[in-house]
Amino acid sequence: MALLQLALDFTNLQDAIDVAKKAKDYVDWIEAGTPLIKSCGMSSIRALKKEFPEKKIVADMKIMDTGALEVRLASDAGADVITVMAAADLSTVSEAIAEGRRLGKIVVVDTIGAEPTKVEEIECMAPDYICPHVGIDQQRRGVKLEDVVRKTKMNIPMAVGGGINSKTAGSFVKAGAKVIIVGNAITRAKDVRGEAKMVKDAIDSAERTL
Repeated sequence: MALLQLALDFTNLQDAIDVAKKAKDYVDWIEAGTPLIKSCGMSSIRALKKEFPEKKIVADMKIMDTGALEVRLASDAGADVITVMAAADLSTVSEAIAEGRRLGKIVVVDTIGAEPTKVEEIECMAPDYICPHVGIDQQRRGVKLEDVVRKTKMNIPMAVGGGINSKTAGSFVKAGAKVIIVGNAITRAKDVRGEAKMVKDAIDSAERTL
């Protein structure tokens, strides 16, 4: 079953919590986005875990160095899922994956800025997920997530993120994604709960056709 991850790319913790409360019935994983972690630190992860103990909390750490240490920091704060960048040195990625495995945490490798050949090397490390991801700056210059996914061939479970909404979520499920990451389409919607339901319904509908 494909999961819906809500990306809370806020700089204010209370704003993030308020939006997550509206969407929580339709999301599986709740993400402390990178801006939130940078603005509020590990306390943002602790707060989300306390507020939503029934959900898996994602710490979008975007780890680029000291892989094991940063996985431990996120884990100690209550994170269930932690991201490391494929663009990091391979030793950093390897350490993050190994530490996540030791701690019983899910490690997701984010592909922003990484060449396909490097992603293939990382696949051999057996992370829990590899995430083809198109960042906001890339989206602004016309990079399409569907093109990145099409070029990404792997046997590791796939998470996807970058401009996904209720109209496109289903296509990524059909492309094989196991985690659909949605941020602004839900968090900036006039009806946050309603939009979250629409995205979840699109995911579920696509799964029924597989």
